[in-house]
Amino acid sequence: MRRLRSTDYRRMPWKNGGGTTTEIAIEPKEAGLAGERFLWRVSIADVASDGPFSRFEGYDRHIMLLEGAGMTLDAGAHGRFTLAPLVPQTFSGDWDVTGTLTAGAVRDFNLMVDRARASSTLEVVHIEQPMQLSVANEETCIAHILEGRLSEADASDTLILDSEAVLTPIGSTRLAIGRITRM
Repeated sequence: MRRLRSTDYRRMPWKNGGGTTTEIAIEPKEAGLAGERFLWRVSIADVASDGPFSRFEGYDRHIMLLEGAGMTLDAGAHGRFTLAPLVPQTFSGDWDVTGTLTAGAVRDFNLMVDRARASSTLEVVHIEQPMQLSVANEETCIAHILEGRLSEADASDTLILDSEAVLTPIGSTRLAIGRITRM
C-alpha cells in the first residue's frame, strides 16, 4: 500500500490549457501528458468557466463532481449528461466534450485509463466499520478520501493498493474507489 498526501500531488495546466488540475497519481510515474502514454491517471480538476475538455484518444474517462452547483457535459452525438455530486459518469476520451457550468466554478475528480491495456470502474463508498478491500491479480485499487479519515490515512490522502487491505475508518468516512484491471 502506498500513501500519497496532498503535498505529493502535482498542480499543472490542463492539456488544452483551459484550466488547472491537481494530478494525484499517474502510472507509470515517469509518464506525462505530452510524453509516454500512461496506463492510468487520477486527478482533481478546478473548472472556473465553460469550455472544451482536453481530448485523450484511447482513454476511458470517469468523472464526478466534488464541489460546486454542477456542470453539464455535451458530447455531441454521444449525448449530454449532468454531473451530480459524488455520482461517477463515464465517457470516451476520444469524444469532443464541452462543459457548461450550472452556477459558478466546480471541482471534479477524474480517473483516466488506457482502454487498450486496462479496464476500470469508479464508485463512491461510505464506511463506518472496517472494510476489507479485495484487490485481484493484475488490479490496482485507488482509494481517495473524500470526507473523514482512516487509521491508514487522513482526509484528501490517496492510497494506491496492489494487494488486499483492510481500511479502518475513524468515524464516518467517504471514499472514491477506482479499480484498474490490466489486460
